[in-house]
Amino acid sequence: MVYVYITTALLTFTCFVLLLSNFEVKKVNFYFLMLVLLMTISNGGYLALALSGNLEEAILANKIAYIGGIFVPPVTLFLICAICNYRLRTWLKFLLVSYSMFVYALALTIGSSNFYYADVYLDSYNGATVLGRTYGIGHNLFYVILYGYIIAQIVLLIYTFYKKRAVSRYSIWTLIGMVTVNIILFIVGRSVNSALEIMPIAYTIDSWIMLYMYQRCMNYNFEDNITASLKKQDTYGYIMFDKKLNYIGCNEIALEIFPALSQCIVDRGIRKIQELDKISQWLDAFTETNTVNFSYKTAEKHYECHIEKIWNRKKIKGYVLELREDTDKWKYMNLLAKHNSDLEKFQAELEQKVDEQTVELRLRQERINGLFLRTVTALSEAVDAKDRYTSGHSTRVAQYARMIARQMGKTKEEQDEIYRAGLLHDVGKIRIPDEIINKPGKLTDEEYNIIKIHPVTGYHILKGISTDDKIALAAKYHHERYDGKGYPHGLAGEKIPEVARILGIADSYDAMASNRSYRKALPQEIVRSEIEKGKGTQFDPDIADIMLRMIDEDKEYTLKQTDSMHRKILIVDDEEKNHQSILEIMQNEPMYEMVSALSGKQALELIKIHDFDLIILDIKMSEMNGLETLQKIREQYQTPVVLMTSDRTLDVDELFSPYNYSDYITKPFHPLLVKEVVHTMTKLNHL
Repeated sequence: MVYVYITTALLTFTCFVLLLSNFEVKKVNFYFLMLVLLMTISNGGYLALALSGNLEEAILANKIAYIGGIFVPPVTLFLICAICNYRLRTWLKFLLVSYSMFVYALALTIGSSNFYYADVYLDSYNGATVLGRTYGIGHNLFYVILYGYIIAQIVLLIYTFYKKRAVSRYSIWTLIGMVTVNIILFIVGRSVNSALEIMPIAYTIDSWIMLYMYQRCMNYNFEDNITASLKKQDTYGYIMFDKKLNYIGCNEIALEIFPALSQCIVDRGIRKIQELDKISQWLDAFTETNTVNFSYKTAEKHYECHIEKIWNRKKIKGYVLELREDTDKWKYMNLLAKHNSDLEKFQAELEQKVDEQTVELRLRQERINGLFLRTVTALSEAVDAKDRYTSGHSTRVAQYARMIARQMGKTKEEQDEIYRAGLLHDVGKIRIPDEIINKPGKLTDEEYNIIKIHPVTGYHILKGISTDDKIALAAKYHHERYDGKGYPHGLAGEKIPEVARILGIADSYDAMASNRSYRKALPQEIVRSEIEKGKGTQFDPDIADIMLRMIDEDKEYTLKQTDSMHRKILIVDDEEKNHQSILEIMQNEPMYEMVSALSGKQALELIKIHDFDLIILDIKMSEMNGLETLQKIREQYQTPVVLMTSDRTLDVDELFSPYNYSDYITKPFHPLLVKEVVHTMTKLNHL
């Protein structure tokens, strides 16, 4: 009989899990699923206990069953808090769970210690194995969980019932009923027969109560219901009702239109609130005559109101009232009726309104385009940042490509698209390891093959970034050659997309006309000779002729990287060991020249003589502290300044922000952080 009882409970839970997983909702409440899991594991433990054949098996099964008894109470409390809109602090949750873990750890000592169970022995009841036990002193800690959580749950539910309007009364009564059933079953089980475990039937009853709660909680998820019935827009107001026309909830827009909604109680009608009579009339008209459209007017605004049914599995779950402001349209209609005899005046006002909206749309589009360009630029800078010796490469390639497009007679929109393609042509290098990109010597065949994957990687990153595939195709094919010997696919001639042919020659030009760690930019005549040599083989001959013409017109060789690869950095600190630490960190960075100053006064003298790209300045110095030195620097210079401090408790915003500093680093120094700050600050200074 006991086997059937516990097996039935376990199978019931299995069906419950399957039924729960079949709900079509966007959000699954974590606590519901956690309770189901805990109760299922616990019932499995009770079944294993009933079937156990020796004391060791019975003790192990009892430990598994204890999972529900110890962890179900706190998770139930968390569930009640979630349903009743209480937010427990993280530290309190951690404390409660930690206590439960501690008690469970004591329960795991059963059989090896007499602290939790003083004695355990095998017993039987109706043919099933029962674990007889004598409780130890440690078992009293379990009663703290059992009774403490029950008291907390009851107090919380009673307080919610009387103090909170925006929580469903049905949900509160259901939760109170679940807690009450658990208490009654526990008392009955202990008083009737202590050998009979009452928790499996309690868990079974709780599971069906939670199933009901789960369905109701999904009904009260306002945003999911809105999404399921309508396409939600931020400018619309929504009011939700269940199928009995009881109030469920509303969004902020609806609350602004009808402030009396704040008086509504969830699961109650709204007819007793006089300020909401208009909504009651609309609901009556909808249910009686199927009228769906209404209008509402305040002193300054006018709204179109629409009622829709909320469906779930072909059943009506409730109704949603949509409030859409159409004040402008309403004013236009009144204006049309008022000035029907003066059509020309009305048309002028209408045209002005259209012009204003057109200007607004144009400005909005310009802001969107600007944001897109800034995003694209930031992405290209992120790619260039992998190789500090080719910094600015993507920007220069984009500029050269736009100049070529202009010479080809492309429209401004086409030029801008090609420019953006140039900014992102190397985005696939994000996948290439830094040690390959920054390798100073010649690449191996394997390393070169890895480099060759970046066009395909870039294509998949960029596909769909614009209205056509121009940007993605440019990234994929900019290393193809006109004679078909390029990569990744060996396309030839005009089968290579035009934008990729433009970027291919712009990319090659910048590779020759920019500085590298091992050489300066090549002389202009050598660059021209290489472009001429590549006509018809590496480059599209027509585009190559345009590039050659641009080179010939550039008498001063301005189309090259003009910023120096050399960076001069001043370190200001009155402790030589800090100078030595930074010098050791930067010793393998040949592009940086490090200059030391042992005082603020000495630093000010050096700044008069040299142009520094960055100043690293200690805050605490004996004669003139760092902040005083920075004040004097800012009187004449805008050189980026990075502050140093060993105090990690400073309120940086309050102390440093008045001094126009660029960043700060803390001692002891983190080598990678120092290098990154130096590189980023000097790069931004040159940009």
